[in-house]
Amino acid sequence: MKSITKGGFLVLFFTFLSFLDLLYPSKGDDVSRIVPQAGRAIFFSIMLIFNVLYLAKGYKTSHTFTGRSINYLIILFTVFVHFHFTLMLENIVSIIKIVYWLTGFVFFYLAIISGVIKTKHMEYFTVLAVLIYFFVVIRDFLNPNLWKGSKDFFVSNNAYHLLKLFPLVLLFQNKLKNILILLIAIGIVFSFKRGALLAFTLSFIYYYSHVFLKEKKGKVKKLFLGVAIFSAGLYYFFQNISVFLKRTEDLENVDSAGSGRGRMFRLIIEDMLVDNFEPLKLIFGNGVYASKDFFQNTIGHKIVAHSDFLEFFFDFGLIGLSIQIFFFYRVYKLYSFFRKEYYGMVIKVWLIVILISSLYSINLFAAEMIYAILPIVLLEFERLKRLRIQNINTLKS
Repeated sequence: MKSITKGGFLVLFFTFLSFLDLLYPSKGDDVSRIVPQAGRAIFFSIMLIFNVLYLAKGYKTSHTFTGRSINYLIILFTVFVHFHFTLMLENIVSIIKIVYWLTGFVFFYLAIISGVIKTKHMEYFTVLAVLIYFFVVIRDFLNPNLWKGSKDFFVSNNAYHLLKLFPLVLLFQNKLKNILILLIAIGIVFSFKRGALLAFTLSFIYYYSHVFLKEKKGKVKKLFLGVAIFSAGLYYFFQNISVFLKRTEDLENVDSAGSGRGRMFRLIIEDMLVDNFEPLKLIFGNGVYASKDFFQNTIGHKIVAHSDFLEFFFDFGLIGLSIQIFFFYRVYKLYSFFRKEYYGMVIKVWLIVILISSLYSINLFAAEMIYAILPIVLLEFERLKRLRIQNINTLKS
């Protein structure tokens, strides 16, 4: 009973952190994010302490498919970053955000395999998190003071939060699943983030074709869901066609494509492989978040590469890029275990959502990656349970 109470409290506190995003907008006049940041700092400390205690008890993540790649990423962002000490100090807060979700993988896995957190707790979190971020998008959309001035149309990064929750929603077979998928779709369409729209569209088409063609039960509900999402998206598109056209104007030129991503990607590749090619830099990179100073000098804006792959390559060279690719490879290995099942489809959706969007966006460098890692944790636990049952049956026979 104590473990259930403890686990319920931990997941409730984790859910409350998302609720703080509803209470404290990230945009607007006199915005203060101190409370949400303090909440995440407290939860980060709790996760670290929990991990140390349970690793000392003998629990471990090394037997998971993705655990080893997570360990390599942790080493990269806690040890390797010291090779460029000045950059590490300048970007310490951003580095902590990355370590936050990596710590989250270890924490949730240890908490679930030890029985402290139940899968039912995670199901409750999923429902509440989708509702919270859907209302965050609607709240911001209905308040022009939060976004007018810099743009003539509404855009919200919270689309990526909803996108990261999509595979987690698919994992649980409950009565609210279709409603949650619909809310995610509406929230992403309203948010007008092209990258999120692309990744969700591709992943939903794959999911929908899989369940509609391969699952016999509930075809009427699935048909209604598909028609509802398609109709809502089509209606919103025609109601805002001028905005959609404006959002595609930058695609006319390679350099301006994707809000300037085309030029940024070209500059990184040229710097690493042509203009300033150095064997050591190619192997080890320029240091964590070195892209900020690079873009400040080249395009006049201190920003990151807006691509996980190019950010890893520029910051950590071929070593960092190899670790990132290894991470996705290990997720694919987990897919191989479930490839003939519904769970295999969920991992494929996860790969479409995270892998595709990592080409033109930042996932692995964001604290919100903790939402995306949850279905991987839960499926690693499912795999472990099956292996334990298999071993028991083998011993009995």
